[in-house]
Parts: sequence; structure tokens; C-alpha cells
Amino acid sequence: MAPRRKPSPLMGAATAMLDGVSDMIVREDSRFRHSMEIAIDRVRPDPEQPRKMFDDTETTMLAQTMADQGQLQPILVRRDPDIRGHWLIVAGERRWRAAVVNGWPTILGIEHAGDAEVAMLIENLQRVDLAVVEEARGLQRLIDGKGWSQTRAAQVLGKTESEVSSTLRILTLPENLLDDLLMTKNSGSSRYVLAELARVEDGPMRDRLIRAARDGMLTQRMIRSSREDEMSSADEPRLPRRTQRLSLRMIDNFIDSLTALRDKTGDITANERTGLNRLRGEIDRVLQTSPEAKGLRHNR
Repeated sequence: MAPRRKPSPLMGAATAMLDGVSDMIVREDSRFRHSMEIAIDRVRPDPEQPRKMFDDTETTMLAQTMADQGQLQPILVRRDPDIRGHWLIVAGERRWRAAVVNGWPTILGIEHAGDAEVAMLIENLQRVDLAVVEEARGLQRLIDGKGWSQTRAAQVLGKTESEVSSTLRILTLPENLLDDLLMTKNSGSSRYVLAELARVEDGPMRDRLIRAARDGMLTQRMIRSSREDEMSSADEPRLPRRTQRLSLRMIDNFIDSLTALRDKTGDITANERTGLNRLRGEIDRVLQTSPEAKGLRHNR
């Protein structure tokens, strides 16, 4: 029988160390990914990123915070399909820009193995400063690319169907207006204001409201007030055009009213007299502008 070998002290120490940290090791089949340091010059923004506008002042402020506190949250990246060994940013472009400002050679990142488009949109939707136009365009691009219904998009993004529908309705507004809103400080215009504007039909009122939106002055109350004014104008009775024939029945009824007024006891009041004088003047003007009156004047 072969003599039993004594355990190696070195192996024993290594085993003890592994036992101590086994709970801290991320397994290969874990849902969590390891973070890694990536060379800044091997990372670039994804051209399909929903966010197109980045405020330089905010980037500078974030760069200062990262310089003082370090990078507290890794960015998400995916492998660049065009350049081997390079990466595209899935989420965290502002952090990457701040690292570039600081002149850092590397940045902390995590490879994202899921759906990059969904992750990019969700990450941006969770930020309150995402412009509504960027959100609407990103959402439409996602729906078109995935072949999703609005119901499916709402489920994935954790939104209601009405929120998705309202956001997409904004894209029915003129493209040049959306571009102007995106390029100016008015890019933060309320989703509800723009969705309400999108419901307004073409016409002078819509043009006025669009000008107000460009100036950053448009509100939901202004849109509703304009609609109410338009409805009131439409409900107001309109006088018959001079080209239309007067109703004989209406004339007969009016004559009956005048006859009753004439036959009543007592004198007419001052207000009644004033009204009758105005009426006589209007009747004279109508008669003078009639084709028959014009013909008589011409033949004289």
C-alpha cells in the first residue's frame, strides 16, 4: 500500500483563500457581468443613440464631479460590429464625454449582452432631461425596428399605452418645428403640450399656436382657450348674405309685429323709437343697394 502523502501547505492555504472569497466571485453563468477598464479611444457613441443634444456646461460639471469622486457607475457597452476590439456605448455617453474632458485614458464599463436599442431607450427615458422630441423619435425608431405594436412597446418600457400613443402623436407635427424645438432651449417643451398641439387641425389657429411653440410660450391652457374661441365663433349666428333672398315669412312676421306695435294704446317709448329709426335706415340702405334700385339710378 502506497504511503499516504501529506497535504501541501501551499495548496491548503490556497484552498482556504478560495473558500473565503467563493461567495464574492461572479460565476460564468451569473446574470451579472464583470466590469472592465476600456481604453477611451476604443469607445465611441452609438449612432442610434436617442439622445442627440448634450449640454457642454452639464458635461463640464459632471467631469468635475467624476474628477473629485471617481467614476461611481460603469457605462454599458457592446462590441463594435465595424471595428474589432472597439466598443459602442449602450448607456452612459455623458459619463464617457466627461471622462474625455478629464483626459482619462480608460473608463470603467460593462459589456451589455441584451437588446442594446431597448437598453438605450430605457436608460434615456429614466432621465428627466431627455427632450420629448428625442424620446418620440427614439420610441418610433424602436417600434419600427422591432416590429412592435404600441401595446408591446408600453409593456417593455413600463409605460401606459396612452403615454406611448401621446408621445408618438408628437411626430405628426412639422419636422422643421420638431428640429427647431430640439436645437433650442425649448427642447424641454412638455409632452402634453406638444401632443395637444398635434391634435389641432391645419389652419390659422394652428399656425399661431406653432409660432407660440417656437417661442417657448405655448401652454395647454392657450391651446384649449383657442379651441373654445374657435367653437364660439362657429356657433355665433351669421347674418344672411346680400346675395341670399330674404324669407317672405320672416318679413310677414316682422310686419305683423310692427302693426301690433302701431295699434297698441299709448305712445311708443324712446327706446322703441330709436330702434325703429335704426331699422328704417337699414331698410333704406338695403333697398338702395338692390339691383332694381341700381337699375333705376342708371336709367335716370
